[in-house]
Amino acid sequence: MKKLLIITSYFGFFILGGLTFTYLSTTEAASNMKKISVFQDTIHYYVDKVEKKPLEGQSGFIYEGTTYVPMRFITESLGEKVTWDGKSKSVYIGNVPKFISLKDVKPIGSDEDHFFHYPSSIISSTGEKFEQSYQLGGYHGGGAVQDHTVEYLANGNYKGFQTYLAPVKKLVAGSFGIGSMKIYADNKLIYDSGSIKDKVKVNVNLDGASKVKFEIEGSGLGILDPKFNQ
Repeated sequence: MKKLLIITSYFGFFILGGLTFTYLSTTEAASNMKKISVFQDTIHYYVDKVEKKPLEGQSGFIYEGTTYVPMRFITESLGEKVTWDGKSKSVYIGNVPKFISLKDVKPIGSDEDHFFHYPSSIISSTGEKFEQSYQLGGYHGGGAVQDHTVEYLANGNYKGFQTYLAPVKKLVAGSFGIGSMKIYADNKLIYDSGSIKDKVKVNVNLDGASKVKFEIEGSGLGILDPKFNQ
C-alpha cells in the first residue's frame, strides 16, 4: 500500500521515522523552506541474503529516482554503530574520530603559535557563530591585510584537517574576496582555497604526512573551528 507523505525541509532530508519528516536548520532563513510530496511504498531490505525489517513507521521512500532509507536501521543491520553530532551536523558510521584544536598543537620551533593559540568566538557574515575560531586582518572595520605562516610536526599522527573559511563581514559588490589559505604536507601543496568570497568547507587528507604547513592571508577572513583529526 502506498502512502502519500508531505516532507517539509529547509535544505535536506534526515529520516527519523514516522510518516512526516521534518529537518530544521537554525542557520537558514525560513524562506528556504521547501515542501515536496512523495509516496511511501514497501521496501524490502536484505543483508547477505537475509531479510531485515525496520521498525514500524521507519520505511524508506523513493523521490525523483533516489531511494531514501532509515540510516540507523541500515547501519546497524550491517553491524556498525551510527553517531549523530548535532553541533557539527555530522553523521559518523563506525568509530568517531578524535579532534584536536589547533590551539592545543605545538608548532615547530615554538611552544605556541601567537595566532592560533588564542581563539575566540567569531560570527561569520552569514550570522553563524563559531567557537575556537580566528579572524585574520580587517580589524575594527578596516581593510588591512594580514598574513600568517605556521608549520606543525605531524609524524603520521593525523588523518586529516578541517575548518571553514568565511568572510567575517559581508562583502561589497565586485569584491575580489577577503583572503586565502594554502596547506602543504611535507612541502607539497595539497590545498589552495583561492580567493574566499563565501563560506567554504576545508577538509584535507593528511594520512602519512610528517609535517603540515599553513600559509594564510586575509582582510577579515574567518578561520572557523580549525582542527586536526586522528
